[in-house]
Amino acid sequence: MELKNYQRKVIDDLTRYLDLMQETNDIVKAYNMFWKGQNVPVGINGMQPYQNLIPGVPDLCLKVPTGGGKTFLACNAIAPIFDAMPMLKMKAVVWLVPSEAILTQTLAALRNVNHPYRQAINLQFQHNVEVYTKDQLLSGQNFNITAVREQLSIMVLSYDSFRGRKELLKAKQENSALAPMAKALGAPDMPLEDTDETALMQIINQLNPLVIVDESHHARSKLSKKMLQDFNPCFILDLTATPTKESNIISYVDSIQLKKENMVKLPVVVYNRQRQSDVVFDAIDLRNNLEQKAIESKDGYIRPIVLFQAQPKGKEDSTTFEKLRKQLVDTGIPADQIAIKTADVNELKGVDLMSESCPIRYIITVNALKEGWDCPFAYILATLANRTSKIDVEQIVGRILRQPYTRPHSVKALNMSYVLTSSNDFQSTLRGIVAGLNSAGFSNRDCRVVEEQEEPNTPTPVQQDFDTVPAQPADESVGFAPADHIEAVEPNNEQPEFLNFDPAAVAVALQQNKGRPSSATQDMLDKAEQQQNDFAAAMQENEENGLSDLPQEVQEKVTSFAIANEYKDEIADLRLPQFFVKVPESLFTSGMTEFLSKENLLAEFSLEGQPYKINFETTDDEIAEVDIVTSGSNVPKVSAMDSAAQKYFREQFSKRSSEERIRVCKDLIHHQLNKMDSIDSAELKRYIDRVVRCMNRETLDALEKSPNAFARKIKEYIISLQSEYAEQVFSDWLECGNIVVENCYKFPPRITLLSSTDRYKKSLYTAEADDMDRLEADMVLKLTGLPNIKWWHRNDGRKGFCLNGFINHYPDFIVMTNSGKILLIETKGDHLENTETKQKLHLGRKWQDAAGREYRYYMVFQDKDLNLEGAYSFERFMELLPKL
Repeated sequence: MELKNYQRKVIDDLTRYLDLMQETNDIVKAYNMFWKGQNVPVGINGMQPYQNLIPGVPDLCLKVPTGGGKTFLACNAIAPIFDAMPMLKMKAVVWLVPSEAILTQTLAALRNVNHPYRQAINLQFQHNVEVYTKDQLLSGQNFNITAVREQLSIMVLSYDSFRGRKELLKAKQENSALAPMAKALGAPDMPLEDTDETALMQIINQLNPLVIVDESHHARSKLSKKMLQDFNPCFILDLTATPTKESNIISYVDSIQLKKENMVKLPVVVYNRQRQSDVVFDAIDLRNNLEQKAIESKDGYIRPIVLFQAQPKGKEDSTTFEKLRKQLVDTGIPADQIAIKTADVNELKGVDLMSESCPIRYIITVNALKEGWDCPFAYILATLANRTSKIDVEQIVGRILRQPYTRPHSVKALNMSYVLTSSNDFQSTLRGIVAGLNSAGFSNRDCRVVEEQEEPNTPTPVQQDFDTVPAQPADESVGFAPADHIEAVEPNNEQPEFLNFDPAAVAVALQQNKGRPSSATQDMLDKAEQQQNDFAAAMQENEENGLSDLPQEVQEKVTSFAIANEYKDEIADLRLPQFFVKVPESLFTSGMTEFLSKENLLAEFSLEGQPYKINFETTDDEIAEVDIVTSGSNVPKVSAMDSAAQKYFREQFSKRSSEERIRVCKDLIHHQLNKMDSIDSAELKRYIDRVVRCMNRETLDALEKSPNAFARKIKEYIISLQSEYAEQVFSDWLECGNIVVENCYKFPPRITLLSSTDRYKKSLYTAEADDMDRLEADMVLKLTGLPNIKWWHRNDGRKGFCLNGFINHYPDFIVMTNSGKILLIETKGDHLENTETKQKLHLGRKWQDAAGREYRYYMVFQDKDLNLEGAYSFERFMELLPKL
């Protein structure tokens, strides 16, 4: 199972943070830089400041709604996180879940080698994976120092296993089964109070694990925080649809992203009916018609399921739900199509609801499906309660959102979900439904309300906005056509309110409409299609607003600016040229082009025959800084090799010959560098062999002391080789016509800015970035004063217009002259002349030559003259600019 686009974006967000953390060696600074890179402020009116709950431990949150694949994301997040750790870090994971139901579900998936979750992990860790239960850990079953050092060890545990009084004491007790593990790990650096050295809690503490917290909003009590701290995590990854104020959110997923990937059935359409009998009839009739439409469409097997949510007065009683089942059978539903799932009765255990041989179409429940259960065939939530009762739907509304097969259905009514209620206080009910959507990670934007209003002879539902839905009078008409009318039943105070409907009357009405939908059901289907169209239009509007790369929740935190009115019409049709590579014609392609990336240029790169005599003289200085923990709560603990790994490393070296120690170092370097793009693993291994063979004894001694520093040095050298190769291939392909330019880049309708200014004239947008240095500010002042300049724009150096080639280059300014020329201007302080500067100039001039006479690229220094074509001093450029 491949990552969806939004899931890939989540992993990219996490990886970006990890890169910044390694670059800055500061947890908070990396967080601030991450959001600044997206022009999202941190602090007032923006993202809340980083919450350093456990000093030195990165604690990040992925906000993902129900149906968004949180567990699959976590499986794909493990490798990037460990890649950011020291090479010798033992790969232990504590996977915390909030309930036994989710524990059972997670364990089953992670242990099944054919499940997509386990397959994703196996792929990244070469199948060296072991999944442990709490009992296995306590008994030491396959849990030993050798296994933990050589594999990925995932410990799936419930919160209560370590924060509950009874289990916590057990986890802290002396444990002879774990004595060998304790001996191998040595004396703990962080001994826990009242905990034996052989106790499971102390062992996990010494493993310094990655802690994944599922439904992390349940783990914010003092007891939970103490539990997390006792685990001594190297990293905490929170997964939740509803983050708390203490969550450091690094990536958001919203309903639009899920709907685009067909993960959820949205919108949720809510109908308020007159009586319970109306709810029962509508639920059955709507379900029957949805199934018939699914059969007729032949898009795939879908058997829509109704969740009947009962609302008993007191304690759940199985005999009460049996009475409801009997009443539903009396309406004409076969008994084998009904299952009960409550706190005491579970008729879904071992049942595959997705199987075509499964007859179940109706499930009776209260809140037993609130977590750990998702069936894509659940389409309708029918809440049965007296009109005066409070309808508690918060915990269960998310259970009907998952989309079958994660693909759109040709029948629009099968791409959305339905809630049927009967309530006098409809506003209160709606608040509960929206609260339920909120708890599933959605918002009131994802809810559509269709409500009945009493009108003589025309009982057609009328759509209302959520915020303006009035409470209904208690004496409303039924809402069916006359032939479908169902008589009300006198309340029976001796039985639960949800049993007060006449099944015989419902059966008669269903029989009268057999083979066709009732007028009310047809109206629901018609309204559903309109709501689906409206929802799709809202999604399209979001796509075109210029901020679609940001989730809606983040859009609310940024300041954005539109294209100035005088340029809108012209800009709408303007496309700037970018580089594309030709795809050769084959049996599978008719010959086309694709956006050029550096990966294209490095496709044939090989380390065979490349230089390998690297200067390691400066490595000694780096070694002095390696594995030293810097003080301060913002510095990641993992900036140094953990002590257990260092101890292991020393022990292994002391037992081995010099040749064996060198081999271990080479293996460590290979493991560290094997993640590099466009590098064949076997070639890399041979290259490292050649590099090490050239080392003298003094350098080999230094290598044994710190393979980390040598790995960094070799990586930097390989990157320089790749850069030279990519530049040469780019020039050759451009000369041969394999690279072309195509008018591709479109200016976004809106841009986001952290700091802005509207004081300069002729700006393309109503405001431009204000984070300019002196040279850039001088450039803007000149541009605004020249009569031949039509407009100018300060290009975003992270997500604006990019010259894509052997490097990605974002010029500082894009300028349009009155004559129609587009100028790209890169400003450089005189002290910034270096290899990268010359690469940018080379790429810019290649772009100019390929794009044509209407496009120009210039590099402007304050005073320096490089004597290179396209490079100017500021004074010289100002002599040229008015003539363009």
